[in-house]
Amino acid sequence: MARPSNRETILDAFESILIAHGVTEATLEVIADSAGVSKGGLLYHFGSKDELFTAFGERLARRVDDATAVAPTDPVEVIRWYLAPDPADDHGAALWRSTLAALHGADAGLMGAIRAAFARHARPLEILEPTLAAQVRLVGDGILLHALLGVEPRPQLEAIIDDLMARARGGPG
Repeated sequence: MARPSNRETILDAFESILIAHGVTEATLEVIADSAGVSKGGLLYHFGSKDELFTAFGERLARRVDDATAVAPTDPVEVIRWYLAPDPADDHGAALWRSTLAALHGADAGLMGAIRAAFARHARPLEILEPTLAAQVRLVGDGILLHALLGVEPRPQLEAIIDDLMARARGGPG
């Protein structure tokens, strides 16, 4: 596996600091130290903290695009894809880690990136009937919240997914 670039290492460090300590602790000095680069090295890649936030928002958007690129186009299967992500999927895990970090570091600019990322992530659901799509998205939001809080999904989750998939097939709900 290729070693990540200094730019990605800095973004990873920034992400970890946001998750662990929030935006107030994410100083350029702390980020550089955590990334194992000098402050000058950090500033070579990101001329300011604003540029770092912008790059972080762009990385979040790329991760959303990577996740949605593999979304199924079958209405039934898109429900399972949205509601039951594969825990072994490194891209999905990276996406949700970035989302959590972005929420911890949310400023006005990053909130716009977060909103756009969530809207793009839900686009594959547009193949569903609008009410069903809204239900799937709301259930997915709850699952994401639980995952971010470290709470295991409830045992009823599989039954909920099966019920929503049956609705997509046109069966009883």
